[in-house]
Amino acid sequence: MSKLRVSTLVIVTCALYWVTSASAFVTELRQRGYALIPAPQQVELQAGDISLDGSWGVTAEGVADGDIARQRLIEGAQELHGLKFGGEGSGKVVLEIAAGTVTGVDDPALLKQGYRLTIAPGRVEITANEAPGLFYGVQSFLQLLRSGADGGYSLPVGTITDWPDLQLRFVHWDTKHNQKRISTLKRLIDWLAYFKVNMIGFEMEDKYEYPSHPIIGAPGAYTKEQMQELTRYALKRHMQLVPVIQSPAHMAYVLKHEQFAHLRADGSNYQACMCDPEAIELIFDMYDDMIEATPGVEYFHVSTDEVYYAGICGKCDREYNAENRSQAWIDFALKAHEFLKARGRRMLAWVEYPLFAEHLLQLPPDLIDGVMGGEQDFLDMEAKVGIRQLAYSSTQGGEYLFPNHLPTVYRGRYTRGRVEGNAGTVVRGLEMGANPIGSFAAAWDDSGLHEETFWLGWVSVTQYAWTHKSPTPEQTVADFMDAFYGPGHGDMVEVYNLLTEGARFFEDGWERIVSRERDPGYGNSYGPGVGTTRRDQLLFPPSLPDPASLSIEATFESKYAEQIEGAGELRTNNDRLIALLNRNMTKLQRNRYNQEVYLSIAQLERHFIETLLQLDRAEKSLLSAAAAAAEGKHGNAVANLVGANNTVAGLLEKREWMWSNLKTVWEKSRYEKGRSVDGRDFVHVLDDVKDHWADRRKGLDYMMAPFQRMELPAWRDSLVKIINVYAESHGVPVQGLAVPRLED
Repeated sequence: MSKLRVSTLVIVTCALYWVTSASAFVTELRQRGYALIPAPQQVELQAGDISLDGSWGVTAEGVADGDIARQRLIEGAQELHGLKFGGEGSGKVVLEIAAGTVTGVDDPALLKQGYRLTIAPGRVEITANEAPGLFYGVQSFLQLLRSGADGGYSLPVGTITDWPDLQLRFVHWDTKHNQKRISTLKRLIDWLAYFKVNMIGFEMEDKYEYPSHPIIGAPGAYTKEQMQELTRYALKRHMQLVPVIQSPAHMAYVLKHEQFAHLRADGSNYQACMCDPEAIELIFDMYDDMIEATPGVEYFHVSTDEVYYAGICGKCDREYNAENRSQAWIDFALKAHEFLKARGRRMLAWVEYPLFAEHLLQLPPDLIDGVMGGEQDFLDMEAKVGIRQLAYSSTQGGEYLFPNHLPTVYRGRYTRGRVEGNAGTVVRGLEMGANPIGSFAAAWDDSGLHEETFWLGWVSVTQYAWTHKSPTPEQTVADFMDAFYGPGHGDMVEVYNLLTEGARFFEDGWERIVSRERDPGYGNSYGPGVGTTRRDQLLFPPSLPDPASLSIEATFESKYAEQIEGAGELRTNNDRLIALLNRNMTKLQRNRYNQEVYLSIAQLERHFIETLLQLDRAEKSLLSAAAAAAEGKHGNAVANLVGANNTVAGLLEKREWMWSNLKTVWEKSRYEKGRSVDGRDFVHVLDDVKDHWADRRKGLDYMMAPFQRMELPAWRDSLVKIINVYAESHGVPVQGLAVPRLED
């Protein structure tokens, strides 16, 4: 998904950010050696730090039995810091809910989340107006806690008074090409709560069982009982799992099934016919299923994402044109709103193309626009209606392997990175007259990135939803590293930069040819029949020598000279990256699985580097064989042919090792992609509008597809035949030849 209105917004916010940010280069807390993200609203520090140790106790006043704040304080102190409160000493951490603790904010929904953290020798008080604020105060306490030189822990003396600027702080879970394990989702919830996230946009696609239409649910999809239990787990942590159901477009996960083929718009599996009552009934059945799966949740996201062809269906009475596309969108939105309002859910939608700004006046004021964009006419109309927005930021777009969190070169252009873009989104929207109720940190699964790559994006978006004017992007990155990885994380910014460098080299280094694997698409955002060409990524291996003369052209080196040179330069950086990640496995206090995932990505990047270098080496051996043959040195010629074969054999062995380990690491947190369960096979049908990189294979091997298209095992088979024919014809023995294994 691409939110063009937002991308325009991000570009113009960079200069604005520096005007609105705090005057100091770092906040007062960071000056004192403490990290807290999101940064608090008010900080009043005094001289000195307090010392705190395991003799301290925890008391709660006015707090309900079983409240998560007390549980989180005790468990979090031990898990994050190794601190176990014994209670035998005089020091106390006091939790208290007291109305009026935080005042001065007009919105009760914000006051509900406010807290005050008072730190003094022998006593720390965490006080809040209501339970959510107390929970957030505990998270701030846990982040600020720092190991001291004497084996105890320290906190800065002073008072922090804090509340969010925006009520709803969404992160996005997209399951279109993956299904995470329930244990993974609970871990994500716990860590997102650590950063004061309170909404999850859970885009289900086919990863829910949909009791009303079980055929939609993929094998092993989440059950109603699992979703209800997960919803309760999140609600206890003051977080809502908000269903995001892609409709009426992006529906290939439904319309791929022959049972629903008659509901396709103009025959495309991308979009349902918006004028067919049966299609609307199907969509609303899915809504009902998800409402039942998420009891206690107040919101529902109907998507309306990229409905390019609204009203194109033959069952629609109106002419298919721009104005009627907009009206068809409105008609669907109004039906969905009425349906959800009757069930007690507040509706969110991507209010975007193909909508005309003037048609916004037909929408209800309680609808939330999920994409606060940069068009003034949209914002003006929403202001007239009373519609509020989410400040939308994408933590990645179409990047492969790793997002552009930090400054880099992407597709030939320098970019300041997504963290800096996130820093100005809210401020710019406010200046244009928007009235945001929250933020949305999108993490699209189009390119199949691992969820561990999204953390910096998720947290930086949340930072500027909580306190949108500070700190600087650079401090946000530093605060995140401290909070997520713990003290001693050392060179994590370098790790991110090196991962990004390798990922961009991987993405840019492949040749793109007209697809041999899939048919042309139905269309794109410009209309049916436009932009239908699909492309495959690959490298063409070296040419094979003539069996008789061994003559050969240096096609690989000539075609890929730039990539080969880049691979040689990048190999040293990749060595450094892999060394850092291996070191971090014993240095980091927290989230070491994150580093396992990053190491798997680094090894995949390394394999692409080695593929370029080793195929160049193999081609040089083939050229040497040709030269030796021309001089009648047939033994040398055969030896060089064998060398080329063995170089590629070694490359394939390393590929198998890398890929086996990558799958093992990734499937610790998620189920096998495209799995079969209880005799049901996953139905893999390509979307005929979107061509997601992660959808090009049924399984996780979409990452290997460019390598697979090179057909190196078949290339080796052909080379071995040439070696044997040439050696036999010249009476030369073949020695040291690596023979392809049966499994190859």
